[in-house]
Amino acid sequence: MLDIDIGDFLHEHQLPDSYKGLAGQWFMPMLEEIQLHHKSANRTLVLGINGAQGSGKSTLAALAKYILQHQYQLNVVNLSLDDFYFTREERETLANEVHPLFATRGVPGTHDIALARNAINKILHQHFPVAIPRFNKALDDRHSEIDWEIVSKPVDIIIIEGWCLGSECQPLDDLLKAINDLEEIEDNELTWRKHVNEQLEHHYPGLFDMVDLWIMLKAPSFDCVYRWRLEQETKLKNRLSNTDKITQVMDEKTISRFIKFYQRITEHTLNTLPSKVNYLFELNENRDIQSLSKPTIFSSSSPTQWLVYTDMDGSLLDHHNYHFDEAVPTLAQLEQAHIPVIPVTSKTRAEVEKIRVNLGNQHPFIVENGAAVYIPSGYFDKQPEGTVLIDNYWVRDFVKPRQHWQSLIEQVRPHYADEFRTFADAGIDGIIALTGLNVHAAACAARREYGEPVSWHGNGALKQQFIQDLNSLGAHVLEGGRFLHVSGDCDKGKALSWLTDIYQNANPQCQMVTLGIGDSHNDIAMLEVADHALIIRSPVHGLPEINRTEQLTISNHFGPKGWAEGVNTIIDATMQSDSFTLPRGNHG
Repeated sequence: MLDIDIGDFLHEHQLPDSYKGLAGQWFMPMLEEIQLHHKSANRTLVLGINGAQGSGKSTLAALAKYILQHQYQLNVVNLSLDDFYFTREERETLANEVHPLFATRGVPGTHDIALARNAINKILHQHFPVAIPRFNKALDDRHSEIDWEIVSKPVDIIIIEGWCLGSECQPLDDLLKAINDLEEIEDNELTWRKHVNEQLEHHYPGLFDMVDLWIMLKAPSFDCVYRWRLEQETKLKNRLSNTDKITQVMDEKTISRFIKFYQRITEHTLNTLPSKVNYLFELNENRDIQSLSKPTIFSSSSPTQWLVYTDMDGSLLDHHNYHFDEAVPTLAQLEQAHIPVIPVTSKTRAEVEKIRVNLGNQHPFIVENGAAVYIPSGYFDKQPEGTVLIDNYWVRDFVKPRQHWQSLIEQVRPHYADEFRTFADAGIDGIIALTGLNVHAAACAARREYGEPVSWHGNGALKQQFIQDLNSLGAHVLEGGRFLHVSGDCDKGKALSWLTDIYQNANPQCQMVTLGIGDSHNDIAMLEVADHALIIRSPVHGLPEINRTEQLTISNHFGPKGWAEGVNTIIDATMQSDSFTLPRGNHG
C-alpha cells in the first residue's frame, strides 16, 4: 500500500497523476517484498532493472528509490549502466583500434565495466567515500569528476538499471546474418558484432553476477522501441536551453539509425531474460503494464548452495603477517554469488569479530576449534534449536568454559616444569611475543571462552606425554600451526556438520555442498567431513595427513594466494553455470 504522497515525484519526472495508481497497483507490492528481503538478508542488496530503450526503467528506478527511502527509511543509491560509458575520447580510440561503430555509445564494449564493478564493490564493503560517475547524454560524454555523486555512508540498496543489463552472448552462428542495414553495410565483416558478443561473454557477467534481484520491463517487441526512444528525446529537449536543443538533441532520422545499434541484443534479451528474472512486467505498445509474473530463477528443482568453511591463520590469512590481500577478488566473487564464507578457527570470538569487519563478512563463524558456533541473530528465519541468545548472536556451544580446562592444565603442570606457557601465563605482552600481534589484537586473543592455548617450547617427546596426561583427565588437545589447544570433545568437523544441518533445515529446497579449507592438524576433522577439501600449503610445516583421497585439492601456493587458487579451482567454473544459480535469501 502506498502510504506517502508522491506528488513532487510526479512533477519532477513529468508524469501524469494516473502514474500514482500504476505505482500502487504494480510496483508497491514488489517494493514491499524487496524491503522485507533486505531486512532478512541484513546486508546491502543490489537490485537490477532491465528494459529496452524508453520502457520506463529509469523512471521505475527513481520511483523505487523514492519509495524505499521515504516509506521504508532505507538508504538507496541509483546507478545507471549508461553512467559508466567510456568517455567520448576513449570511444574514439576504440573506434580507431577495433571498429568505427564503437564511436557510438550503447553496445557492450562501450562501458567501463571495471569502473562499475569497483564502485559497487566499494559500496558493498563500505570503503567510503565512493565517487559515482555521471554521463551527460546531451554532450555524449562523461561529466567532469567534480560533478560525480559522492556516496559517504552505508547503503541499504543499490539500484542499477540498463538496457542490456543481464543480456547474454549469442552463439557465433547467430551473428552471421545481419539483422538490419547498419550491420549489413557497416559491419559486413562481422568485426563489430563479434567484439560486442565477446564483451558479453567475458566481461559483463562479472557485473551482472553482482545483482541480487532482477526486474524486467518487457517490451512486446523491438518495433515499438523507436517511438519510445523518440519520446525520451522529447523529454530531454524540454529540459535543455534553446541553444542546446539545436546541437544536442537527436532528430527522428538520427534516432532511427541510433536504435539499430541496440536491435540485436534487445531482441535476443527479450527472448532469453524473461525466464530468469524475479519480477517480469509485460508491457503493451503504449507501455501499459499487462501482467506481472515471477519466473523461477532456478534451472533445476534442487539448486545447489555452497558453504565455504575456512581456517584463518595460514589459510585465508598469511602465516606471517595475517594479510589476506591476494584472496580479496575471490572473496568478492563468493559474496556476489551468495556463497557464505564461514570462518572456522582456533581464534576467539573477539578476534573473529574484528577480522569479519575487515573482510566485510556477516555470516556465522566457528571459534576455538569448534567449541562454539556464533550465528548473527536474525540470520535465519527462526532461531536454531539448541542455541541461546548472547549479545545479538544465536550461540551453540559444545564444551565446558575455559576455567575448567585451565584447572586440568594446572593439575599436570608440576610434571613439566618450564616446558610450556599458556596464554593465561603469558598475559598480553607474552601473547604479543608469541604471535607477533599488536596490543589490540593480542587483547582479543587473550579473551578465550572455551579453552586454553599452550605454547610448547620444551622437549618434543614430553609434549606427547603432556597431551596424553590431559586427555586422560577428559580434555582433548589439538595441535595447530602454532599452539596446542586444550578444550573439550569438540572439533571443527563436528561444528561444520551441525551448522550445515542448520543451513539445510532453513533452506530445504537447496542441496548443501560444503568446502572445508585448512592447513594444519587441527583442521583435519573439518577436511575429512566436508564434501570437498582444500589443503593450503604452509611455509613452516608439512601437509596435515588425512585419509580422504576423493574431492581433495592441495594448493600450489601458500596462504591467501593458495586459498584463492584452490577456491577458484573448485568453485569458480561452477559459479558461472546456470545450474549453479543460488537462492537469494536471509542466509546472505
